[in-house]
Order: sequence, then structure tokens, then C-alpha cells
Amino acid sequence: MRICGAKGVPSLKRLRKKQAELTRQMGLKPKEHLSALGHSYHMNHAADLLALDFANPMVRPHLNLYPVETKVVSETFQADKWLKEVDGDALTPMWADWEEAPYRHFYVNELALRRDGTFVIPLRWLVVENVVHAECYPVVEDREAHIFHVQTGTKPKIPAKELQYNLVDIKNVQGPPRFTECMPNPIRKIANGKPAFSIRIMPWADDVSGNRSKQYNAHTNIYLANLSIPHAKLAQEYFIRFCSTSPDTCALEQFEGMMEDFNGRWHPAFDCQLGQDIIFSVHPHLFPADNPQAQELCSHAGDNHGCRRDLMGGTIEEKETDEGYHAHFSPGVPRSQTDTVAIIHQQFAAAALGVAAAVERIQTDTGIKDRVAQIWIKQMLEKSSAMFKDLTAQDSPNRHPDLRGNKLKGEARKAFKQKIKEDIQEQVLKWVVTQPPERYAALPENSPLRESLRPGDHYNCLMNCQGADPHPDTPLEILHSKLLGDDKYAWFKLTDPWDKKKDEIFATRLQSSNVDGLTIPALRARYILRYKNSLIGKHFKSLQQLAAFHFHEDLCDSKGFDLWKATAELGALLWYPEIDDIDQYLDDLQVLVDNALDIWSMIDPTKILTKVKLHQFTHLKDDIKRFGPAVIFSTEVFECWNAIFRMCSILSNHNSPSRDIAVKTADMERVKHQLSGGWWKNNAGTYVQCGHAIRNFMNTERSLQRRIGWASPAKFGPGSVKLLSKKARRPVDWKEGMGRLWSEDLHPVASEAEAQRKWDHCKFVVAQSGDPCFTQSWIFFKDNATSEVLAGRIFNILQLKGSTTVRIIVEGFNVSGINDPRMNMPVLSPSNRTHIITAQAILFKYNAQHDCKTCKCTVTQGSAL
Repeated sequence: MRICGAKGVPSLKRLRKKQAELTRQMGLKPKEHLSALGHSYHMNHAADLLALDFANPMVRPHLNLYPVETKVVSETFQADKWLKEVDGDALTPMWADWEEAPYRHFYVNELALRRDGTFVIPLRWLVVENVVHAECYPVVEDREAHIFHVQTGTKPKIPAKELQYNLVDIKNVQGPPRFTECMPNPIRKIANGKPAFSIRIMPWADDVSGNRSKQYNAHTNIYLANLSIPHAKLAQEYFIRFCSTSPDTCALEQFEGMMEDFNGRWHPAFDCQLGQDIIFSVHPHLFPADNPQAQELCSHAGDNHGCRRDLMGGTIEEKETDEGYHAHFSPGVPRSQTDTVAIIHQQFAAAALGVAAAVERIQTDTGIKDRVAQIWIKQMLEKSSAMFKDLTAQDSPNRHPDLRGNKLKGEARKAFKQKIKEDIQEQVLKWVVTQPPERYAALPENSPLRESLRPGDHYNCLMNCQGADPHPDTPLEILHSKLLGDDKYAWFKLTDPWDKKKDEIFATRLQSSNVDGLTIPALRARYILRYKNSLIGKHFKSLQQLAAFHFHEDLCDSKGFDLWKATAELGALLWYPEIDDIDQYLDDLQVLVDNALDIWSMIDPTKILTKVKLHQFTHLKDDIKRFGPAVIFSTEVFECWNAIFRMCSILSNHNSPSRDIAVKTADMERVKHQLSGGWWKNNAGTYVQCGHAIRNFMNTERSLQRRIGWASPAKFGPGSVKLLSKKARRPVDWKEGMGRLWSEDLHPVASEAEAQRKWDHCKFVVAQSGDPCFTQSWIFFKDNATSEVLAGRIFNILQLKGSTTVRIIVEGFNVSGINDPRMNMPVLSPSNRTHIITAQAILFKYNAQHDCKTCKCTVTQGSAL
């Protein structure tokens, strides 16, 4: 910068000093933790990271702090778990009318007076038709007895603005009603006049390599996303928060550190929208993960009962019975935290007896194997066996006196040894309860935890997580279970028998696909076929949309085609970002899941038994009903963030990677927050933000936005066009622009004089959906004359030279009322009509493929793989 002539350039030392000062002011300091297993790691705590969302003017307007009741489901806060299952204590407890003074705070479970003079007790707050409502109990006042009768039979929803006075006001005017001993809400005292909100999050954990090379450098990472933010934002790397990493510490140990922020704890923040301090609580909502990681979070290992969600399964013989096989096609008896903890206790009891086979039998029969518990179980087995050997071995100096000589024989001797085992069991169980010693010593003397096994210390801490049960709350993840599961199995089944000639035929057909209208990367068909057994998610995302058009009889039989079609139809339904009618959608989803499982049972029945991912599709209907569209809990955006982690790992000091990477990512959060205009408290205790020049630079400089993971709004809005470059632009008259579609009856403008002027070709036009539509793009549009929605293909996009007038020339097509019997898709046929429409008439574009099979298209050109 100095060489370029910039003025006031600080030295590198001063720059680092200022950066350190800003980081201290922000309060983003990784906290060191020591797990129960003795592993040290550093964590950027969820509460510290989420507090930034309230203080960031680019994020705060997008926070949805109340569940939303709506017919169209596109977000987690609109789905059943948030809307119907979550306990009221885990939702935002208060509401205030921030548009009208005096901004009274109304809390749930407190008496409130409506403007019409009636009383209610709000139970929870929710948004209905963009208006905050209170779901409440009506309360009838007996003025003579000064008694209130709560009518618990109904829970009407009333607009929150109908509330006039809160409990504090009522007490000041009338005195406390008789039943308000349980009021006010205890959070009111904790808040001490500050607003109180609740945030629900989606933590993600996985094992990730810290290297960019193929040499694996194992780390276990935890990231999180704020589910109060719409999915359109969460799909951006800007909104993914790094919490912790460690090459030694497993995810369950790190989750124990994160849980310090959960379970009813309240944290301070500055709300830039309200301009005041607030408090907020953090609650886990679901745990997206690939299948091995999800099993770890559920303390599940598979074995005879291979599903982490239910008890489906049994021995091989039991699974192969009609009843056992049929059980794979529907959800079984659900697992729960309580049952899993009970099974873990059984394993501890068996381990204390020193019998490894008994522990393994419980794990095999139940499928439960806890990673943290396994460390203690191994020590208990060794300790119990050593103690038993010490008391019973003939050469042991500590052999029990009653076992010396022939005092006890036969059954009496066996019974005595069993009694020794039981005594040892009691001692070993007492010993393990006191482990780890430093944590046991920190417990209060009268704590009941001193007498029992403790979550986090002895087994999975998530088994004590309030409001989130890992068994139902680790939903099926479509990247690993659909693309790298069902699609991968079907792809291998169909393509494994192919020789090089068939590979070449399919590659040529696939490469000729029309990809306009599909949001997929460029097709590399020959690469896909060359490495057909080593494909990744992006390849299967392309194949599930296109391959069905190219599986002709020369490549697969009818059953193979039906298998691929069933998997592709299911995939098409899963990538819905917005569900208009959830009930109809779930019914359709159930049919497609059943179709996929049925065709697998016809082609390869053993797949149903050996691939648990296929059974897990039976839980998908419940997952989407509870959490919203499946794309919300897809882990792709977390996987993308791994690239940032790897660079931090490569550039770390490699001596303390957990701390060094946590510090680096905290600095990244600080820079991102300050560039975004976020507020923070300076050394004087005043909230400040960066200057307007920096904020404007962030808002206008797309390269900076891209570097911090923020996707800026589209440069071209609906109805706008982009002209060809001046070099490629060649003005034409109207007749030339119409080309082969020219007709005397088609006039673009009212004035004949304008019809004689020149027109410029455009590169694309933006549909109402935001899709850029090019020449030859397939679109649905609204006819200017009749307002009828029609299908067509863009022939040309023209803009009147020197004017903003745009005309789109569209070839009309008819959509058949009957689907194609083989593809089960609508068929397009030319209508022999030409339409001249405005740019605003285009609704959206879609993808259409040529029917090569019916037209008997042949491969006329190709090259060897």
C-alpha cells in the first residue's frame, strides 16, 4: 500500500495491535474445555456467536422469534415441531408492541387485560398472517368474590395488539388476584426490564480432514446455524458459525461444552433494531448429520437393530420372516432418550460384573453403544476382572480365605464366587460414579448426581438435552441418504454390467442433455462414466434429473428403468424449497417412498435388509412434517464451509490446532460483523459501529460480499433484460428479428413508425421467479391478451433501440393432458402459434428434454472414454 502511494498506512505491528484490541472489545474469546475423558479443546460458544445476530443490521431484520402458522411451509419455524411440539418455556416468552409506547412487556403464563375489558392468560406467541397472536386461556372475573376462573377448555388465538395491560399494571391498579402466587413469569425477574427472546439452532458435527491433499488429517468439527433465520439466508456461508474442532475430542465431548449455553440459561446481547440490551436463550432444535455421525449422536451402533430412529430389526432369521421383512417398509416402535439411558445403565451394570460377552450381547440385541460410555465400560471390565482374579486365583496372595482348601464345593463354591462378583460389581459401580475425580469433587455435597451415572461424564450428554431428542431429531439427510444412498445404489445396479461401448453410448446421450432450467454444474458426462463408481453428490444430483431420459432398452431392462424412475421421482419431490399444501405433499411423498422400496424388493430383496438407509426413508414423512422441507436439514452448506476450515487448519500453528483455529475463526466473525455494520461495545462501554464509508463499501462491493459468504441480491430484477455486448450487438428490424416466425399479423408496438425502427438482441430476460431466461429457454408465461398461462420456448429477446420497450418472441407449445406412459411426464407439442409478450409476462422457466427414444435418435458422433 505504501509503494502504491497510500497515505496513513500503519505498520504491521500496529495493525495486529488494533485487530487484537477490536477482538477484545467484541468479547469473542474461545473458551478452553476439558472433557470427562481428559481431552482439551477450545470452543467459540454458541451464545457469543448468536448475540452477533441481534447486533448485526444485515441479519436482525431476518430473525423470526416466534413460530409461524401458515399453509405454505418453507421454514423450520413453520413446521410442526416448532409450532406444536416445543414446550412454551422453550419459546420466546414475551411480546411487546414496539410501535407504540410504553412498550409493555407481556409474558406467557401471566394474567393480561384486553382492550375490550376481558382477561386472558397468554400461553405462547405465534405469527398468523404476518401478525403476532397470543394463544391463550380465557379468564372470567367474579367481581364480587374477586376470583378469576381460568377456562382451560379452549385456547383461542387473539391478535397480540388487543392486549392493553400486563400483570404489573393489573397489580398496581387492582392488587394481586388470588391465583397469581405462581405469577409473574420468573423470566420477568431475570430480564429485569430487558426484552427476552429465544433462539433455536441447528448444530452440525462431522469428522473432517484438516488437509487439502488426499492424506487424511482427522478432526472433529462442530458448526451451527440459527434456525430463526429463513433458509434462503442459511444456505449462504455467511450464516454458518464455527464453534470448535479437535483432532482428539469426539463430537459428544464437544457437545457437552456447547450445552453450557442450553437448558434455560439466559445470555446478554444488544438488539440493534430495538436499540437496547436484551437477553436471549438458546435451544437445539435438530441435529443434521451424515449417518455415521447421527448414529454417534444417538448412542447407536446398528447390529441387529440397525435403525437409530426405531426398534425395527432382529436377528437375520427374524428379519427374513414375512413379518420381519415387512417391518422394513414402515417406521417401527420409536426410540427415546429414556429407553436409551436405561440400556446404557444395563451395560454399565454388566461391565461391573467383568463379563464382556454380556455387554456385547446387550449392544447387539438393542443396537445401543455409547461412545463415551464405552471408554468407562472398558476400564470397568478390566478393573472388575482384575479384582475377581485377585480374590479367586490360586496363586493370588489376596485370595479369599473361604476359597482356600476344600471348605466350599460344588454349587456352594459357585454361589460364593457369584457373591464375590456381585460385591465387586457394587464396588466398581461406586468407583465409576466418582469418575472423573475432579468433576465428582466439584459436585455439591447434597447433590443426587453424586450417587448416579451422569450424562456428559459417563455417557452421551445429548441424552439429557432438553427439547431435543437425538433419536427423532436426527432427520434423514438427503445428501448422504438420497444422493449417496438410494441414487448411488441404483446407479451401481444399472451401470455395473456395462462394457466400454455402453459407457460411451450413455456418456454421449447424457452430454447432449439440455441443462437450461436446471441449477446444476456443467455436465462432464465422460468423467462421470470414467469414474462411475467414485461419484459424489453433485454428480448424482445431475443424474437423478437427467439419466432417466437416456436409459433406453439397449442399456437396461424395464425393471431397471422402473428402479431409476422411482428413485428420480422421489428425488424430484425432496428438493422442494416451498410446500404449498403440506398434507397433499406428504401423501405424495409416501406414495413415492413406497414405490422406491417396492421396486428395490422386486429387483434386489437383500438390499432392503442390508441397507438401513432405505428403511430410513420411511421416517422422511415425519421429518418433513416436523422440520419443514428436506433441503433445510441438508448438510451441503456445512460441507462447503469445510473448505474454510481446511485453510485455517493448514495455516494454523499445528501445536494447538483446536485453540489456534478457534481464535482464527473468532477473528473472522469479528471482521465479518464489523464490515456488516454490526454494533459492539467499545472500551468506554458505548455501543459503536464502523463508519458509513465502510458500511457503504460492504453494501456495494460484491467481491467483498463474496469473500465473507454473503450472496448479494440479483443485479437484474424480474422483468429486466441484459443486452448483448456492444461488440456482439447487431441491430435488426422487426421482420429480421422475427426470423422464420415472421407474420404480417404480429406487431410489437402500437405505432407503425416504431415497428420500422431497429431492435437490439438481448442476452437474457429475468422471469418473475428471478430465473434468467435465454433464447431457446422453455418458459411458462401469461398471455398479454387473455391472461391465460401458456407454455412456450423463447425464440428471440428484442429491445427497441433507444428505448426500454422489450418484446419476447415465443413459440407456443401445448401441454398434454395425459402423461407419457413410459416417463410419466407431460408431453410438449407445437401449437403452431407465435406469441409476442412483454418481459413482465414470463412467470418462470423449466427444463424440457427431447424424446430421443420415441424419435429413435442414434449416436452419430462420439469419442472413446
